[in-house]
Parts: sequence; C-alpha cells; structure tokens
Amino acid sequence: MKFSRYGMVFMALLMAAMSMVTFWPSPAQAGITITPTIVLIEGRQRYADINLINSGDEPVTYDMQWRFFKQTEDTGIYQNANASVTDFDLTKHIVFTPRRVTLMPGVVQKIRLGMRLQGEPPAPGDYRGHFEIMEVPIARDPEAPKEEKRVSVGIHVNVGFSIPVIYRVGDGNATATIGDVTTAVNPKTGKIEASVPIIRGNGPYGALGHIRIYYGDKQIGELKNANIFPEITHRVFVLPLEVKTLSGGSLRIVYKDQDEKKNITFAEKSVPIGK
Repeated sequence: MKFSRYGMVFMALLMAAMSMVTFWPSPAQAGITITPTIVLIEGRQRYADINLINSGDEPVTYDMQWRFFKQTEDTGIYQNANASVTDFDLTKHIVFTPRRVTLMPGVVQKIRLGMRLQGEPPAPGDYRGHFEIMEVPIARDPEAPKEEKRVSVGIHVNVGFSIPVIYRVGDGNATATIGDVTTAVNPKTGKIEASVPIIRGNGPYGALGHIRIYYGDKQIGELKNANIFPEITHRVFVLPLEVKTLSGGSLRIVYKDQDEKKNITFAEKSVPIGK
C-alpha cells in the first residue's frame, strides 16, 4: 500500500498522538495484579505494603510516584487535581521504596510505604494521595533501522494504574444511607441492573464500602471498592444482577465497610419488587 506525502504526514501525527495516550485499565487486563486496591493507614499503624505481580509473559518495568485525584459528585469519577484535596498533604509524610521495579513473569514485588509524621497529627479526618504505578517504555535497539524505530515508538502506549492511599486520623466513624433504588434492563447487555444511590453522612470520613444485593436468600449482585470520599456527599452505583427476571418479593441492599474484619454495616435497605 502506498501513501501520498500528505497521507504519510497524517499517519505520523496519528502515531505520535497514540504514543502519548495513557490508559487506566484494570490490572488484570494489562498483565499485572496489584493488591490491595486501596490502602488505609489508621490508628497506630505506620507501615503498609503494596504487592505487584507480573501475571503476563514478558518482563515489565514500572515507575512509582504520587498523583492527586478528586471524586466528582454523583458519578464518583476521578478528576485530576494539581495538589492535595486537603490542607494536609499526605504525600509529604509518606516514603516508599523501591521507586522503580522490573518484574519478570510470575515475580512478586513488595512496595513498602512508611509514615514519617512530623509533629502532631492533623485534625480528625481522611487524608489521601493516589499511588501511581506507571509502565516504563521499552528501550529500543539503537542499531535498529530508522524506519523500524519510528514505527515502534509511534505505536507504544504507556499503561498506568493508581490506587488510593488514605491516612485516617480519629475514630473513622463514617455513616451512610441508601436512597431510592431502581432496576432496569441494560439495552446493550440485556441484563437487569440496579442503580443504588448512597448518601454519605456529615463528617470528615469517607465510606470505603462493599455493596451486596440479595433476592430472597440468594446474593445476586456485588460491588467492591464502592467508595465515597469526603469531598463528595453522594454517589450512584450501578450493579448488574445475576437474575433473568424479578417478580415479587424484595431486594435487600447491604452497604458494609470493605474491611470484613470490622463487620461494620453502613446502611441496609429492602426494596419491594412489583409483579
């Protein structure tokens, strides 16, 4: 296939644009597993670990750094922030090591986070930064032909992930209520979905939650990392339900703390289903 001069210029510009794109897919899609997906440091705790596992079949190098995001009302979608969303900048009080890792297939790497608090703790509340794990572009062979190097660089996409790291000061008693739950069939998937609005109570703490939906005695829906951070007051969660029909009876929605050991239920609600 031959390209005109203008066509070749267009393709070069297109590939250059692609090389700057950063995607934030789930770790499983990119051949890396990250645990946990949210870090909470509270009480007398001063250390936490993040585990990276290369579940792909090629070596990958990652750089680690801090980023800031804030949630948007209702959707909970992250927006970039230039600085900490709170007066107390958590990232200035946490050190971590290592800052760059190369993972061979199947290898596990532990990243150790350590609090270095100077002076008294800040006022009760949640203080958050986002720990970014960014793939480092593969080094190209300097002896490769010029045309080959140009194409290779043009189609490379940097892949990255970020996980919330929260320092909680005080009792952490978050509260929440469940709003008007509705169900509808998703026209794209054909599955029944439940829209669950959750309103966070007043206070300086976010709700780090886990939603389960039951129909009778059977669990038919679940959503982990159903988090509402302190900068927003409510968020609507959409859960696909593992049933073909709903007729009569009721749905029971349970919103609990994501830490199962705490056994804290933020809110629970029963919703009648019409026949």
